[in-house]
Amino acid sequence: MLADVDIPMMFIRWPLMICALNPVIIVEALLVRRWAQLSYRDALIDVTKANLHSTLAGLPLAFLAIFAIQMVVLISVAGVAEQRHWNLESLQDSPFVRIVEFTLGIAGQQDDAAYWQIPLAAALLLIPSFYVSVWVERFICRRAWPNSDVSAVRRGVFRANLASYFVLFILACGWAGVEFYIHRR
Repeated sequence: MLADVDIPMMFIRWPLMICALNPVIIVEALLVRRWAQLSYRDALIDVTKANLHSTLAGLPLAFLAIFAIQMVVLISVAGVAEQRHWNLESLQDSPFVRIVEFTLGIAGQQDDAAYWQIPLAAALLLIPSFYVSVWVERFICRRAWPNSDVSAVRRGVFRANLASYFVLFILACGWAGVEFYIHRR
């Protein structure tokens, strides 16, 4: 049963990631080239490799990170609730609990999720994906450019990812806003 939890968001994210990959690579290559003082060719080739690695490895790693956070929070809340004799069922309709449930469940939105919740979940999933991408891409780029200043490569990869993820986050939030506006009741 747990193996199917993340499948809905993966089906939504993969096509979107494929569409965004080329513009992201071009923008990140231009930015990294400038900050790490590389030729455009070297930056484009190696940023492409780094982005392919972070796309293929990053999504599963981001989902694992989210799953680990879910488990820590859920086990902690269950332990505290049992110890303090909380009635969790009575809290289920509280706005705070609904926000926490939505945030913890962003990797696998339910079939009955509102139209706007899917793009909002995609936007929130960009946050752990950003950190995984920076980590993977820094590793790939440092190995690809051993003669470059390590701190310049680290900063360049971080800033380039920050720029591309910021744009993706704004687009996903805009999508959520449009869905909310179109399907409001």
